Amino acid sequence: MQRRKIKLSYLNTGVSVIAEMLDDEAKAVCEHVWNMLPIEKQIRHGLYSGQEVFILLDQAKKLPPENVCQLPLPGELLYFFDDMLSVAYAQKHPISEIVFVYNRGVVLRGAEGVPTYCSLFARVPGDWKYDWTAFRDLCRKSRLETPPTLRIERVE
Repeated sequence: MQRRKIKLSYLNTGVSVIAEMLDDEAKAVCEHVWNMLPIEKQIRHGLYSGQEVFILLDQAKKLPPENVCQLPLPGELLYFFDDMLSVAYAQKHPISEIVFVYNRGVVLRGAEGVPTYCSLFARVPGDWKYDWTAFRDLCRKSRLETPPTLRIERVE
């Protein structure tokens, strides 16, 4: 099976990775993300789940849960939606995110440690320790430095 591909690039450095979309496992989510591309947004580092970065999408959209997981692996991309109605946040509007996991030990959680589940829709092939270390390191740096802008685009 020939998989569609997307490219994630940090604009300030040009460091990038290519991810394969999992259309056979998350068809609706893949199609939704594909139709939004390209996206350019400043990343945010996860607060609750561990070593992950994400971009907050401009328009939140609830999609059917597909290929749902709570324990993602390094190199996996996930789609997250929360209607924000059940959480004690100041803002009470729905949000959607594209999440990228860059290291092991991530357990998807919301505020106060509440378990969270995301739809796994794409994966960067190779090993996070050897194959895409520059991208991993930039993700890690964003935790303590000014977060860079990430571009996600189609590879045609």
